[in-house]
Amino acid sequence: EVTETRLLDAAAEQFAKRGLTGTRVREIALAAGVSPATLYIYFRSKTALYQAVLDRGLQPVAGILDAIDRDRGGADLAGLVEDLLRHLAAHPSLSRLIYVEAISEGPFLAHLARTWIGPLLERMTEMVRNGPAADEWPDEELPLLTASILQVVFGPFALAALLQETSGTDPLAPDALQRQTRFLLDYFEHLFPQPNPGAA
Repeated sequence: EVTETRLLDAAAEQFAKRGLTGTRVREIALAAGVSPATLYIYFRSKTALYQAVLDRGLQPVAGILDAIDRDRGGADLAGLVEDLLRHLAAHPSLSRLIYVEAISEGPFLAHLARTWIGPLLERMTEMVRNGPAADEWPDEELPLLTASILQVVFGPFALAALLQETSGTDPLAPDALQRQTRFLLDYFEHLFPQPNPGAA
């Protein structure tokens, strides 16, 4: 399990820099401190490893979003948002990899869209439609809204190096992550406000 985790971590970092086609198996193996032959014990191909990296990173995101949907802005929303940012901060290559795959129109773009990003966007759309602020968002604006949520959640991690260059501060530092957590809490509370039971 330790070796598999090292391979996944190393692969995520390499794939986020060069994409699937630009990354060589020996580069991943070297970064993980194993031989290429060892890599093939755990993953039958570079493509299988790439899919495993995506699925490992996005499965918890989907689970946290499901929990946020069930919570509907309740008492545990802060904890769920903290869980989301903690996961993305622990795997910053995941956000970069999503952007690289999208920009390069990589071979896993369809898998990424159908298996993960599409369902996430659909869930967020339903959360808005079923929420108390639904009347504020016409149907034609919902795709723009959900796309903006995607950017707000993943963007700071995918663009961390650029943001550090422009601001001079590390967006992945603990204090920056605390600010991002507070911002996302406010953001989600505005998008999915709690219904007021005392309202007429």
